[in-house]
Amino acid sequence: MTAFRSRTVAVLYWVVPSLLCLGLHWRSFDAWFRADDFAWLAVGRDVTGLRSLLHALFSPSAHGTLRPLSERALFMSAFAIFGVDPLPFRVLAFGTQFANLALAASIGARITGSRWAGFWAAVFWGVNSSLLYPLAWACNYCEVLCGFCLLLAFHFLLRYVETGERRYWLGQWVVFLAGFGVLELNVVYPALAAGYTWCCARCYFRRTLPLFAASALYFAAHQFFVPPPKTGLYAMYLTGSLFRTLAVYWTWSLEPAYLPVSRWMVLAGLLLLTAGLAVFTLRKVRAGNGTPLFCLFWYGALLSPLLLLRDHLTEYYVFVPVIGLCWLGGWAMAEGWRAGVALAVLYAALSVPHVAASVDRNYRLTLRVRDLVEGVASAHEQHPTQAILLDGVDNDLFWNALRDHPFRLIGFEQVYLAPGSERSITSDALRGDLTRFLAPAGPAMAAIQRGELEVYDVRGPRLRNVTSSYHAVGGEGLPRRVDATSPLLAPLLGPEWYPSDGSLRWMPRRATLRIGAPTAAGQKLYLRGICPEEQLRAGPLTITVTAAGVALPPATIRVGENSFERAFVLPGSLVGRPEIEIAVEVSRVIRPSSDPRELGLGFGVFEVK
Repeated sequence: MTAFRSRTVAVLYWVVPSLLCLGLHWRSFDAWFRADDFAWLAVGRDVTGLRSLLHALFSPSAHGTLRPLSERALFMSAFAIFGVDPLPFRVLAFGTQFANLALAASIGARITGSRWAGFWAAVFWGVNSSLLYPLAWACNYCEVLCGFCLLLAFHFLLRYVETGERRYWLGQWVVFLAGFGVLELNVVYPALAAGYTWCCARCYFRRTLPLFAASALYFAAHQFFVPPPKTGLYAMYLTGSLFRTLAVYWTWSLEPAYLPVSRWMVLAGLLLLTAGLAVFTLRKVRAGNGTPLFCLFWYGALLSPLLLLRDHLTEYYVFVPVIGLCWLGGWAMAEGWRAGVALAVLYAALSVPHVAASVDRNYRLTLRVRDLVEGVASAHEQHPTQAILLDGVDNDLFWNALRDHPFRLIGFEQVYLAPGSERSITSDALRGDLTRFLAPAGPAMAAIQRGELEVYDVRGPRLRNVTSSYHAVGGEGLPRRVDATSPLLAPLLGPEWYPSDGSLRWMPRRATLRIGAPTAAGQKLYLRGICPEEQLRAGPLTITVTAAGVALPPATIRVGENSFERAFVLPGSLVGRPEIEIAVEVSRVIRPSSDPRELGLGFGVFEVK
């Protein structure tokens, strides 16, 4: 009977934290895809051979990251095998997190000397609000896998310290190096290894120093091949904002973001939890125990790179750092510290209701996204030659569905927002340009009359065709943004243009288009496109632009500028006109052997602003 009881306790020790986590997040198993998921699901769409495969795996993302294992390879293979079925992603995320909780418990027991400290640490991490998106949002699996790599590598380090067996040291290196393909945060691991050995096993400290060389090489290579963005959400700032960002993340580590309670209650809870951790840490440090300092160091070291992202504060960024605080809190709980139970109850009371409500909210949002994407797919089957205009798209649907072009997954991209949709969508220049999705009122109505556009109302569980009764809302006149690839705006282009290639439309030596006139003096005409490498072999290329017959100062595209953007100041005399004609001419053309056409430049967008 005693043996059975011992086995039962042992099983519960490892299973209970995972069961608590599953109980809070079970509805995420039924959640669909959203937002960035669609960009990664489509990453292998153009893979046709080895060269395109390598490009899909290793080309930097728009926000300056390179994660070939946790994003590229995972999404490419999952989409190829399962299509748009989110269940395999959920099973993988939960399975990895259950392993993380077991590792957190094992490590917590080893570094504190208390088996129950590891158990409570896993429980506290399992109910932390930072788990929401890593478990419910496929594109955040990189956080879960990064946690696994860091914890497993550290577990091998501890086993090496305990046994001296070389296999554990090699295991640490293998997992550590693999982590560079998962998340940039892996670069911090040498500091964790060095910090632990310095605090708790100093005779092994020097052995951790070669780990820094690997991180330094990765950092240098990443800076060279994937320079960090200078602007936007992912720009880094080494300023006093670090302290404000740290305060926000400390709050989110102990309490969920956006609690629906009064501010003083949030502050009181935060102060109580902070004071509890501080008192316990001081008590242990005074007794000569350096482990609490390592727990805090784990938190600070893993959070430090994220503090530089001043404009991208995200709740799940504390997902891996908060493990250090969970070890500390679990240790305090295990020692029967007087206020330990009360503070644990406070922590759970703040976190659990928020997590449960957020999981349900995310689930319902992803179902709306699924209904929209599947509705458009069905509409496209019924009208394969027509573009689609969506009326009634709100803020949540736009930023979680349309912005990341989910319709590429069904081989269809001619989907537009109805004129006036911008009134119900919050504009955010850092996250993306809303105007490129909007259909201008005039061209939209003209396309409807030509039978080239179908209109669907998205307000409701199913899309409803309202083409026959639809009347566009918006200003008159031509749009001041013309996407040359859009069939909807093709009537604004001159007859010289070649047919759209999908992402580009090529011009010969000279081409024209009509566009809305500037609304104020000093506005510019922006041209965005590509110039093939073959075009620049003979040297720089000159672009000449005229606006309503007025010649503008020429611009030059230099060698190496395969993607370009040029701006031309428009004369003040053009302000107030209903429209203007733009003529673009290049100084030379090419005739590729694989293409009989005479090619000048490939264009995406013309815009007056």
